[in-house]
Amino acid sequence: MSTSASVTGRSIGRRARGLCTWTLGLALLVLLASCAGTESSRIGACPIQPGAACSGNYMHGASLAESGLFDADFDHADLSRVNLRGADLSGATMVGARLTHADLAHAVLSYADLERTDLRHANLAGADLTGANLTGARVTPAQLAHTTICRTMMADGTIAAPDC
Repeated sequence: MSTSASVTGRSIGRRARGLCTWTLGLALLVLLASCAGTESSRIGACPIQPGAACSGNYMHGASLAESGLFDADFDHADLSRVNLRGADLSGATMVGARLTHADLAHAVLSYADLERTDLRHANLAGADLTGANLTGARVTPAQLAHTTICRTMMADGTIAAPDC
């Protein structure tokens, strides 16, 4: 092989490698841009984001630990066996929702409306229920024993710790 053919072969090889690197970089940028556009995930028709409108949604068994769901609407939704450990649900409405066996440990439920919510067997250890409305909720004193209660409307309609 002549010297000029060898130099041309190397030049083509470098160009091909450069083109492959450029194509790979472009593909990575397109992938990252498409992921950035989907900041929140969805469960069924429910976008998992603050202020989400998820009323009546079936979310049984979903994993939403550490989610920012403040001011979300979960009225009459099925959230049984959902992992909401450490989630921010402050100001959320969950009127008539089903949260049986849900994990709400260390969740922030301050000023949440949990009226007539079914919380049987839900883990509420460490949950913040400051200012929450539990009127008519199905929850036991044992479940509430390790929660933060301050100006909380209890299931029987009384306000617990009104001067906290």
